[in-house]
Amino acid sequence: MFNIVVITPEINHPLEAQILSALVLDHDCIIHIRKPHFGINEYKEYLLKNDKLTTQFVLHEHHSLAKEFPVKGIHLKEKDKNQVTDYPINIKIISTSLHVVEDANKLKYPFEYVFFSPLFESISKQNYGSNTTQEMLKETVLGLKQNTKIPIIGLGGINKENIVWVKNSRFDGAAILGAIWQSEDPLKTFKEIASKVQEF
Repeated sequence: MFNIVVITPEINHPLEAQILSALVLDHDCIIHIRKPHFGINEYKEYLLKNDKLTTQFVLHEHHSLAKEFPVKGIHLKEKDKNQVTDYPINIKIISTSLHVVEDANKLKYPFEYVFFSPLFESISKQNYGSNTTQEMLKETVLGLKQNTKIPIIGLGGINKENIVWVKNSRFDGAAILGAIWQSEDPLKTFKEIASKVQEF
């Protein structure tokens, strides 16, 4: 099954709470909370504001809050991916990130999935990533799957025009960020992306 994961914008969207509610309650979407500029109190306030949704949240920062809120779990940065013993047993580690294919064979922990990026030129980050072809994507997936059995979620520049390439290249899912949050209607854009996946 091809899964679509949504990553929050670094800076809050004016309608973020309503959009997240629809993504979780109507589409059963997993939401990665990435707010690198938030202090722990801001982060806690954000979780309290969205308290009915937290079971679908994966925290990228302030991991200690996973002991206070019923979140799905936490995401480890690439540099921390093998430091799982630093976290108490009651905090569930869900995912990490990779940027080099060969690093997949260095994963020591059975993550639920791993982000691999960038696939395309990033929408949310300037001068990050590059244009690619479907053949290059297929080679990337083949290399990753030769090095790990952990499901791979593609990330970086994915939108409704190229998500079918990601699926057909045999990634296990896609993480969406800029395509949604920088659009005029984030929820409509998500639905358009999801429908593209269902068509193929």
